[in-house]
Amino acid sequence: MPSSEARELFALTNISKTYGGVTALSGVDLTLRAGEVHALCGENGAGKSTCMKIIAGAEMPGSGQYSLMGKTINLRSVSQANTNGVAIVFQELSLFPDFDAVQNVFLGHEPRRFGIIERKKMELKTQPIFEQLGLSIDIKMPIGQLRIADQQLIEIAKALALDAKVLILDEPNSSLNVEESKRLFRVINDLREQGTGILYSSHRLEEVVEIADRVSVLRNGKKVAEYGGKSLSISRIVNDMLGEKADKVADRIKRKRHTPLKTDLKDCLQVNRLSSAILDECSFVAAPGEVVGFAGLEGAGCEEVLDILFGRIEPTDGDVIMPGNKQLPKNILAAVNSGVAMVPADRRTEGLALQQDILGNMNTVVTGALGRLGFAPTKGQMSAVALEQAKALNLRFGELGDPADSLSGGNQQKIVIGKWLAGNPDLVLLNDPTRGVDIGAKNEIYNIIDTLAKDNRIVLFMSSELSEYALVCDRVLLFYNGRIMGELKGNEATEHALLKAVNMGKIAPDHKNSLTK
Repeated sequence: MPSSEARELFALTNISKTYGGVTALSGVDLTLRAGEVHALCGENGAGKSTCMKIIAGAEMPGSGQYSLMGKTINLRSVSQANTNGVAIVFQELSLFPDFDAVQNVFLGHEPRRFGIIERKKMELKTQPIFEQLGLSIDIKMPIGQLRIADQQLIEIAKALALDAKVLILDEPNSSLNVEESKRLFRVINDLREQGTGILYSSHRLEEVVEIADRVSVLRNGKKVAEYGGKSLSISRIVNDMLGEKADKVADRIKRKRHTPLKTDLKDCLQVNRLSSAILDECSFVAAPGEVVGFAGLEGAGCEEVLDILFGRIEPTDGDVIMPGNKQLPKNILAAVNSGVAMVPADRRTEGLALQQDILGNMNTVVTGALGRLGFAPTKGQMSAVALEQAKALNLRFGELGDPADSLSGGNQQKIVIGKWLAGNPDLVLLNDPTRGVDIGAKNEIYNIIDTLAKDNRIVLFMSSELSEYALVCDRVLLFYNGRIMGELKGNEATEHALLKAVNMGKIAPDHKNSLTK
């Protein structure tokens, strides 16, 4: 941890910002010292992103003072901030998919000689950065063809290439696995030792406690707490983030499991010896009213099952009987028409049209739901249904005509999930539904999942956070190398038990094991 005498890199003093009458920040003070990791915590909508955008030059404050390297400054663009030693890695990717990795890293500040871009020089500078991040890719391949995790590492490489004194990281490892995250933390520690100041935002609070020297907590646009050293703890951060909501989150862990109604087999999802390029004879049955988790390492087969059920890919063998004795859909449209809903892992590229308004993003499913009643809905009817859904989701927004991109990550995700409620699906597929949202928004999403189960829907759930399974699922199927190797029920699906299981391919002897033949 840097000493209190370490050089102050920036200071926000009494910063406020409003959008159309909605207060995003109110009287916020924030500082960053050289060689420090200062974590910014808060629920979605608490003001973290606005605060970071002001520091990075993407937004201007409504009032207050911003000092950089000891001098008052008014940054009007991200490029101006870059010139002044400030770089940001935004939560959502800002890469050009048709460009390769090197082009993306240097976009806008390419080295030139006699007006000609020096490609070789760019490659020489990116090579050690890529090695530092453990990024092993074809540097001439368009990045749109790379894994999301690799794209996120390239986003981080862009910032590192600027040699910034202030580095802002907004959910930098939301798409990274455990090993990739550890590598990123080693890079952060190296930068800290070199004197770089890092403003870090993450919803993974265990990582915040591990890596941060100091934490500031925002709630409803105001800074409500700041502490460091031995005062750092997950429970303290959660309590400060949520205020009165903290007890509701704690109560969730104690809740009873969902109890599926006794039902005919024809109402169940029946999967028998399902095989594909990844899957090897997977079999299971899921009943209406229960939440079934899929847990496994990347490539173990969890996502493959969801894609097959949603008509994205075809299996090579096996039988699937959908709820209501329906056939396995051959494409996505057939899946939607058969009552299948899919919440994708990447809401911004697959779940939302970001520049479209909130109403437009809810239109597709709402139109289908009303259309099944035998009439074409008017705009007024669609708005009424959308408002009803927004209320049910506790969606925080200005107007239905506001662009989806104006919402916080948690509210964006609630739209992606909640719009399917109007579509009345029989089967709901949830692929990492709480990715990139804070603990308060997570609890609201968990409540939405509970509502789906109580409404007698079949819910299949997978998450990159193993701790979520015990909070959400009635039972969890263990995937390993394309096969279902076992099952954990209810509160047996602890993070510790799952971590062992997904890496060993079997459930530890101290847990009841129900193998799927």
